[in-house]
Amino acid sequence: MSYVSRTRCLITLVIGSLLFVVCVVVFNMISKMLFGTMMASGLRARATVELTATMLSEIVVFVLLLWYFKRRGMALRQIGLWASSPVRGWVAAAIVAGVFIWFNLVLPLSNEMNLAEISLFHIYNSLIASVVAGFVEEIFFRGFFMTELAGAGFGKTAQVAIPAILYGLVHSAWGLTSGMSTVQMMGSAIIGTAVFGTFCSMVYLVSRRSLMPIIFGHAAIDFVIEPWMFMVAITIAQGQ
Repeated sequence: MSYVSRTRCLITLVIGSLLFVVCVVVFNMISKMLFGTMMASGLRARATVELTATMLSEIVVFVLLLWYFKRRGMALRQIGLWASSPVRGWVAAAIVAGVFIWFNLVLPLSNEMNLAEISLFHIYNSLIASVVAGFVEEIFFRGFFMTELAGAGFGKTAQVAIPAILYGLVHSAWGLTSGMSTVQMMGSAIIGTAVFGTFCSMVYLVSRRSLMPIIFGHAAIDFVIEPWMFMVAITIAQGQ
């Protein structure tokens, strides 16, 4: 592929990442204007409003991606949605999910006493985080980004690294919306999600570019750790 094709591809991915950030920031700003009083009533209320706003923004990103695909005459099946995966893809996704769940339970969530809580708050937030983030983020950052890079002639190393870096940078948007974007928090968000994104990209390749294993793996992680992980981040931000 030509230098122009690769440059155009990278510009497309950067614009897509910026659009993702803008959607997250705008929806969180709107949520604060509409539900500011509710958010001030407690940590759980704030987590619910911010998590809901973030998931709504991801749904908007997904709709825009569908519009973009329609203009190009593409279908989600072309990037691996609903595609079958070899057994090794499901095994790899299960290992990644297990490792990241374990990591979060023994470190940031080690003192969380409500992980098994049965409540509307827990069920609602864990479900929206797992279903929406697991589905949209994998389609966008793995399926779409990695397929674009492959089509532009980038090798597998670049296909893994570039989306992972952009994935990490995009997750710094939470710091922008919280108003407490310290170097420590932004750095942790970027590095942590970039590492996670790297493993997700590797699973996508191992799965022969089927999105199904990593969508389910990502969803499993968020189902277990949310909204508690989100609350930990808010608590740390408030303490800065």
